[in-house]
Amino acid sequence: MQKSIVSNQLNVQDCWNHIGVEGDRTCPELKAVIHCRNCPVYSAAGRSLLEREAPPDYLYEWTNILAKAQVDEFEEQSSGAIVQSAQTISVIIFRLLGELLALPVRLLQEVISPCVIHTLPHRSNELFLGLVNVRGEILMCISLGNLLNLEATADSLTPPSLFSSKRMVVVASDEDRWVFTVDEVCGVHRFQQTELQDIPVVISKATEAYTKGVIHWQGQKVNYLDSDLLFYNLNRRLL
Repeated sequence: MQKSIVSNQLNVQDCWNHIGVEGDRTCPELKAVIHCRNCPVYSAAGRSLLEREAPPDYLYEWTNILAKAQVDEFEEQSSGAIVQSAQTISVIIFRLLGELLALPVRLLQEVISPCVIHTLPHRSNELFLGLVNVRGEILMCISLGNLLNLEATADSLTPPSLFSSKRMVVVASDEDRWVFTVDEVCGVHRFQQTELQDIPVVISKATEAYTKGVIHWQGQKVNYLDSDLLFYNLNRRLL
């Protein structure tokens, strides 16, 4: 019933269901935006959906849906049944200085092509690189590799080519927004909380302090970063 309600209201070409993340992923824009939710077409469709007036039966149908859900929940609790639910975590995986790293998708604002970093006299350093203009907004650009104490590899020292896979990632937590450059954005991955493994005794490069655990992606180990600690130290050291 929910699907029919949305279908009646959404009078746009739903390209995300055909060539986007819900389709065959052949849309050429996915390389830049990573996920359809970052695409202007998807955003415009969402706004048009929210701005439409609700159909006459909308409130009635949703009242029945929510009422049924409450009845089902009450019956499960009354019967003493144990409902098991696994927490699913969505992360964006990227490569930086030879390391595969991951951050929660909820922090991701957008992924953009590298742009000019404007240094500030007597302020820019190895951690704070300068300011960048992202869609008219001035944001602080940091070196995530420096914060994590990663060592530069031979490939990372090579000047980027015209078809370089380097990207800038904009992340945000509450009112804090930061930009950092990565060598490659690998995509979005979902995993269960139970799949998160303990930190190995020896981590090749990324500091143990910022690694919350290790996940497996396409046969490779990925360091899942502690985003709370990351934002805390950025604010403490730079603001």
